[in-house]
Amino acid sequence: MKKFPLTLLLALLLILALNIYSCSEKKETEGKIFTINVSQNIETLEPVMSNSNQTIWGLSVMMEGLVEFDKENNIKPSIARNWEISDDALTYTFHLRDDVYYHDNECFKESDGKGRKVTAQDFKYCFERVNNPKSKTRGQWVYRDRIKGAQEYIDFMSGKSTEEVNGISGLQAPDDSTLIIELTKPFAPFLSVLTMSYGYVYPGEAVEFYGDRFGQNPVGTGPFRFVKWDLDKELVFEKNKNYREKDKDGNAIPYLDGVRFTFTQSSETEFMDFQNGRYDYHDPSSETYDQITDDNGNLIDSQKDLYTLNRQPWLQTVFFGMMQSPELPGGKTGPFVNNLKLRQALNYAVDRDRILKFVLKNRGSSAENGPLPKGMPGFNPEIKGYKFDKDKAMQLLKEAGYPNGEGLDLTLVTGNEEIQKTLAIAVQQQLKDIGIDLKLDQMIQATLISKQEEGVFPFWRASWGADYYDPENFMALFYSKNITPNGPNRVGYSNPEVDRLYEEALKITDFDERKKIYDQMQQIVIDDAAWLFLYYNQKVYLLRKNVEGFYVDGLNIINLKYAKKN
Repeated sequence: MKKFPLTLLLALLLILALNIYSCSEKKETEGKIFTINVSQNIETLEPVMSNSNQTIWGLSVMMEGLVEFDKENNIKPSIARNWEISDDALTYTFHLRDDVYYHDNECFKESDGKGRKVTAQDFKYCFERVNNPKSKTRGQWVYRDRIKGAQEYIDFMSGKSTEEVNGISGLQAPDDSTLIIELTKPFAPFLSVLTMSYGYVYPGEAVEFYGDRFGQNPVGTGPFRFVKWDLDKELVFEKNKNYREKDKDGNAIPYLDGVRFTFTQSSETEFMDFQNGRYDYHDPSSETYDQITDDNGNLIDSQKDLYTLNRQPWLQTVFFGMMQSPELPGGKTGPFVNNLKLRQALNYAVDRDRILKFVLKNRGSSAENGPLPKGMPGFNPEIKGYKFDKDKAMQLLKEAGYPNGEGLDLTLVTGNEEIQKTLAIAVQQQLKDIGIDLKLDQMIQATLISKQEEGVFPFWRASWGADYYDPENFMALFYSKNITPNGPNRVGYSNPEVDRLYEEALKITDFDERKKIYDQMQQIVIDDAAWLFLYYNQKVYLLRKNVEGFYVDGLNIINLKYAKKN
């Protein structure tokens, strides 16, 4: 028998040991990557265009602003160390932390790619950029009427005014660590507004270096750093090893080594992959939800050892948009402009309770109390909206000029999410009962979101989730100055009395007084049938049992800063 030299045997044993250690180390590292699927895809990671949940999810893991919400929905410092508000509530002075640095990136040429410290001038740059129409911004509406000089800046940059403006006058950075923001008038939720993704900070060097590709190459300051984006396949972030924050025991955060987003469109495939351990989080479809829960909505016993079922309020109202502006493409081709009775007829024709029971499996509640969803400050159950009434729907349809639906050519556009398709089919069947032959058109969700900004659809599935915890955020959707593309009034709704009430409420800091005005606005909006109101959403998701510290807030934004995988 041939004998191996002792040195060769020891060498082989050493190689084997190193391979075992390497594999186990790789497995441990991969085990600390949080993987999540976004079936609707992500359009961009450009902060000034961050008007979709998918984009905000991607940005929220890597970018930050002056302030943020904690888990209890309280405002807390982020990049701002502290701040003062003047007695007249018009001037906010923020003092920045001195230990906040951008992620390393090749855009920082002068420091060989080393991320530099964030300054107050960066915030001034980013606030001005989100108000600059040349940046293709979708966030002008957030600051336009609130920050002093913002409207003048917008008018100059858009060419509407020839009077030269050098930046926004209400934004001042007297030194690197001090940012002063002056408002046009008191605005109680202003700190809440600053938590939005439109208030995130990023370096001008990155915008200049990447140009139009900045939305695919973002640079931030957050707990995770952008690594790569293989469009339609995966988006990868890695742990920011230089992140400034510590937990209460002095341990560095984040605990995860990275975050990976994938873009599988099939909910069934995503759920199977979730069961097999590929994903750590899953939004179940109605079909999946029905399979894994009993009649009371609780997990069946066979699933309890695999994952947890989580429920929580989601401050979102789902509706069908009906374009009412004669100036926008959808208004020119659609039937809803100046046809109140048609809009009301459709509201009475939809049986929301049946949809909630048989389509949504009780994941939500009927939107019959106005645009404000349950759980939102200012929600008023005394406000009465539309309930299913077939006879009234048919009478109004006749008065609208379409007896028994005759002559009404109507197409509903929805995204490619499965629940949207199921919902559309249910409404299609209900409208058929009053003679309306509704056609359905489905497109990629990211495309739907982008196109609705252009006002091209006469009739489409839409939703609005709160950006911050104040009813003004919903009331802004009915302000005529916010008609798309200038703001989030995507249905082109306009009513002078609503405009007057909205502007009056902005002057009032007492919440109870503002709420009375918002109640009036809501009733007018309901009577005008500004939307086809459907339901108030509820967040239901599955989480693997080895995950701790992860949560989704009431604004439907994921928080991975404190997440762990055991």
